[in-house]
Amino acid sequence: MARRLVKAGHKVTLITSSAYFPDHYELGWFTRLELDGIDLMVIGISYANRMGFVRRLWAFFSFALCAFYWVMRVKCVDVVFASSTPLTIIIPGWLASRSKGVPLVFEVRDLWPSLPIAIDALRNPVSISLARLLEKWAYRSAAHIVALSPGMRDGIAETGIKTDKITIIPNGSDIDQFRVPASAGTEFLEQHSELQGGPLIVYTGTLGHINGVTYFVEVAKSMKTLDPSVKFLICGDGAEKKQIRRHADKCGVLGNNLWIYDPIPKTDMPSLLSAATIATSLFLDIPQMQHNSANKFFDALAAGRPIAINYGGWHKDLAEGRGAGLALPPDDANAAANELRDFLNNPEGVSRAGYQAAALADSLFNRDILASTLRGVLEKVGTATPTSLAHRHRALFVKRLFDAISSLIALIILTPAMIGIALAIWCSLGRPILFSQIRPGLRGRPFRLIKFRTMADARDARGRTLPDGERLTAFGRFLRSTSLDELPELLNVLTGDMSLVGPRPLLMEYLPYYNSNQNRRHEVKPGITGWAQISGRNALTWEEKFSFDIWYIDNYSFWLDIETLFKTFWVVLKGRGVSASDHVTMPRFDEMMAKRQGAEDE
Repeated sequence: MARRLVKAGHKVTLITSSAYFPDHYELGWFTRLELDGIDLMVIGISYANRMGFVRRLWAFFSFALCAFYWVMRVKCVDVVFASSTPLTIIIPGWLASRSKGVPLVFEVRDLWPSLPIAIDALRNPVSISLARLLEKWAYRSAAHIVALSPGMRDGIAETGIKTDKITIIPNGSDIDQFRVPASAGTEFLEQHSELQGGPLIVYTGTLGHINGVTYFVEVAKSMKTLDPSVKFLICGDGAEKKQIRRHADKCGVLGNNLWIYDPIPKTDMPSLLSAATIATSLFLDIPQMQHNSANKFFDALAAGRPIAINYGGWHKDLAEGRGAGLALPPDDANAAANELRDFLNNPEGVSRAGYQAAALADSLFNRDILASTLRGVLEKVGTATPTSLAHRHRALFVKRLFDAISSLIALIILTPAMIGIALAIWCSLGRPILFSQIRPGLRGRPFRLIKFRTMADARDARGRTLPDGERLTAFGRFLRSTSLDELPELLNVLTGDMSLVGPRPLLMEYLPYYNSNQNRRHEVKPGITGWAQISGRNALTWEEKFSFDIWYIDNYSFWLDIETLFKTFWVVLKGRGVSASDHVTMPRFDEMMAKRQGAEDE
């Protein structure tokens, strides 16, 4: 698919692991190379089906972490395409999408975690619940989903995803690669004389638990009695390989009418299939497997070979409905051997099934046509989000990530100082130590702001609170001049209510008095510091403050935040602009506007 996208004029960067790379590639922990116009970023993480569950899980999460690190180094991205399994691939896919500010297309190659649950690979109730949540989050995070079969589409839709968000693009048949001359098969048989002398039935692929390839051995055992001229070949690797070999030896078929080969290069597979009379695709008899879209099935179609399967679902409908092969009973190897013998004894039927298999590959599963469909999905999704909006999404993601990490580190470092300040407030002002108040946040939504308390709770004879100037203590004035009273707001930043940099959160009472332009200050999260704070703080007029706030919103960048933070330290050290002229802090905006409106009414 990637080659075809490049051929269509797209730039493709493919991040993958070193698993299954040919030995002649000299790969380190990270290797970058170009292959057929594809920018390949290869992460040195090994993986094989024979690994235990824990090792495979470690490989999945290690790849997810490394993939995100390297995707951050890719520039000029329009769309992210993440292909499962494993489902954990959604993690770097989502992070890449958010950090780059571009849409995500998620390809579902298996209904995970339904399969691991079905075969008892995932049994812990907590793990199952977490996996279900990850599945739903993955589907909802994607701008579009590609499913490999109708059953997969239906399974995704059952989680609440609308079907118009899902496109079915099955594994394709690479006709140019697998449709080789008959001489290629003849040459393969000449190199493997043990396979000569009769029909050849092959299984090529993974030898895992879910594939149930011992069934193939049992069929070979029954066929040995029915027709010893029929040869069976297993070519692949996986966790069950040793067990399959032992079982074949025990059944007396290993080296007799059945052989087991190590995996061969993909480039040699067309010759092997050309030598085969029948190709097979096998799985355990599990309902969830009926939705699969196994590559071996479509490779057999591309090679024009009759296909024999032992499971139900859409593959069975295709094989039997189109006359491209046969569906064997999954629980009766002897009956399966009899059906295969009868099929092989009808040369015209075998030839006709091969022709129908090739016709299926040419019409429904031609990889060129399917690649064109995928390209259409990617192009449509990639152009659906305007570039300016995409950049904004990316910038806000980076801003939030920086806020969360920086506020957490700052809280850890400053905790001793904050404890000291809290004790000093408790000794000088008593309780409460913190001041909290509802303020407007992003889009004007209220949140509870927390600061260190700087004023005494002084009241007059009638019980009314005294003006700020009379309640502000010497220690409180020090906290304000050094901005130490703002330190608890780091908690607001950590929880996502505020940002390190942004327009200051003002009073809820001010909201009715903003004009439309001033109200734009709520387009971003409020900040501990901002462009207005480094440009004069409370020495500015309200109009000047709002003007600086809007300028910040229109000119935001990550580096502008960094510049603002550095300048904040300088302004705090100088102690400039802590209060307005003739005021302890700043005159209330609502009172000022009310007076102004009253004067205009007069």
